[in-house]
Amino acid sequence: MEKEKTQKKGTKVLKSICNIIINVLIVMVLIVSLLIAVMSLTSKANNGVSVVFGHTVENIITDSMKGGSKDFEGGDFEKGDVILGKFTDYDFDAEYKVGDIVTYRGDLDGNRDTIENICHRIIEVSDYKGSKCYRTKGDNNDIADQDEGEYDSYIRSADIGSVFYSDGYHGKIIKGLGNVLTFLQTKFGFFICVLLPMIIFFMYALVRVVFNAAYYRKAKDEENGGNAEDATVNVVSENNNEGAAASVAGLSNEEMEQFRQFQEFQKMQKAQQETGSQPVEETKTETDNNPEE
Repeated sequence: MEKEKTQKKGTKVLKSICNIIINVLIVMVLIVSLLIAVMSLTSKANNGVSVVFGHTVENIITDSMKGGSKDFEGGDFEKGDVILGKFTDYDFDAEYKVGDIVTYRGDLDGNRDTIENICHRIIEVSDYKGSKCYRTKGDNNDIADQDEGEYDSYIRSADIGSVFYSDGYHGKIIKGLGNVLTFLQTKFGFFICVLLPMIIFFMYALVRVVFNAAYYRKAKDEENGGNAEDATVNVVSENNNEGAAASVAGLSNEEMEQFRQFQEFQKMQKAQQETGSQPVEETKTETDNNPEE
């Protein structure tokens, strides 16, 4: 008996642990799905920059900033990392200085075929036609993004979508997360890591609902059956007729009322016999047979 209790307790604990693990996985999948959806929607609305609660989430796809700079702080992120920056909303009036690391939309490989978010350091600030313009370079690159003196090719404040590093703001680097996001943003990765687990969890939840409903129905039926049986036993016990218990079980309410009346009639007859009085029907018969009396 003690062994069975221990086994049942162990089974219950194991089920609880499994439920907790499954619920945690469901929450994680939902968070990842929500993050990907937000990044996708906001990147379309903000010229390719993903924005979450005023901060940018950028997937680094090159090693142009790997190793950082000897002259400036910040940087030192590489391909496969994710950096969290401050969204600037392409503020035309914002001003930046040499050493700041900013993100802008530009030509990644110089042939105008791949326009991507480029996160590089400002190495020159110039005034051109009444406005500030900036020349940028990756810490790990040998050449700058714009040719020196070609001010028309320099970027402006309105081109800068986020700041990763400056005197007033230091962004965060999450190592390796970019590889995961890159995979999740593919159709195959999204299906395997997001859609498929959600389908499995949905089916699991559906099975749990069905089993719980069946268990509840069974428990309810047993409870109702127990109440009916108790009521039957009480009726039979009150009339001191234990032999009739089996025949009463399963009767409807109307049949139960008829049975109760029958039991009352039996009790009345028994009481008359014990007091020595004759049944009502017999007395009436004798009176009818002796009209003179």
